Amino acid sequence: MNESILVVDDDTEVRETLSSVLLDEGYLVEAVKSGKDAIRASETAYFDVALIDMELPDMKGIEILRRLKEKQPGMVRIIITGFPSLENAVKAVNEGAHGYVLKPFNMAELLKMIRKRLDEKATEYLHMRTEMEKNTLFSEQFKKPKGSMFTR
Repeated sequence: MNESILVVDDDTEVRETLSSVLLDEGYLVEAVKSGKDAIRASETAYFDVALIDMELPDMKGIEILRRLKEKQPGMVRIIITGFPSLENAVKAVNEGAHGYVLKPFNMAELLKMIRKRLDEKATEYLHMRTEMEKNTLFSEQFKKPKGSMFTR
């Protein structure tokens, strides 16, 4: 497993716990404590998943979600919050969150969600690749071979 995860949380304990568990599960992990650090990290490395705290001192999780979506559209983005509200959940989903997890979270459930979203992403990629290959093969059938012009 070579998937990489960006953990964005201002709580040191949450960052360290998530990082430790994710590393034990075989993921590559980068943990940052601010929205600015998250944006900076996304400009220098590719991440398969971002776990984003909804409330950070420098930036709201929704803004981070938006900016990460622009920079890395294929990234799975999951919001983690200790301040749940229906309004925030709807905003998160509308802005492209692939999950919304409440603190304190069940680590086994979070790991299950991450794996499920990564598997869905891989399936989408394989489907897209298969379709592209079909289209390429189809268009190749209608290309004229070079030097095949017939004259009478």
